[in-house]
Amino acid sequence: MRMSRGTFLSLALLAISIAGCSKPKPLTESGAQAIISAWAYKTEPIYAEVPQRVWWNPKSPKDDYDALALRTFENLKGAGLITVTEKVIADSAEYRAKVTKKGFTILGTAPSHRGAVYRGKIAEKVYDGIRNFQRHPNEPTTGHAELVWHYDNPTPLYPFFETKINKPLKKPFASHVSFYYKNHQWKFDVIVKKTEAE
Repeated sequence: MRMSRGTFLSLALLAISIAGCSKPKPLTESGAQAIISAWAYKTEPIYAEVPQRVWWNPKSPKDDYDALALRTFENLKGAGLITVTEKVIADSAEYRAKVTKKGFTILGTAPSHRGAVYRGKIAEKVYDGIRNFQRHPNEPTTGHAELVWHYDNPTPLYPFFETKINKPLKKPFASHVSFYYKNHQWKFDVIVKKTEAE
């Protein structure tokens, strides 16, 4: 039986469509790593911030973060990146930082819950891969694992920002990630963003 070219192409497209709708193979550790690798950069820039205005008074007493911010001010001021003005009266104080011409090319600005901040790149987040992969016992296209990463490649700003909290270099951390197949695509969700890797 002879088949026209149009009929042949239609059947070929139908076969491809059916194959595309077929069930995916069970998720494996190497498959989970491939899903992550398609998304994650090898490195990701990490920034630290310091408020442009640090203040306290009897109604809003000085806290530990204020002390870290003032030390950051001193470090950035010593490097010629900011100037600082201060008003201290009894148990109230206000410190304002202003970026210098030198600092303008290095420090960016951003909003935060403490007001406007100066921010600078202090390091990079380096991804090390997944570990402790487990596939769901009853759902072969579902699983979870730990995505391990660490902070590395510090910039000259790294020691200046005392406000960088819990960002030690080369110490492994982990994100808890779940994998699943939906709408003909492999996907993942980050369940826990950051925890110490044992």
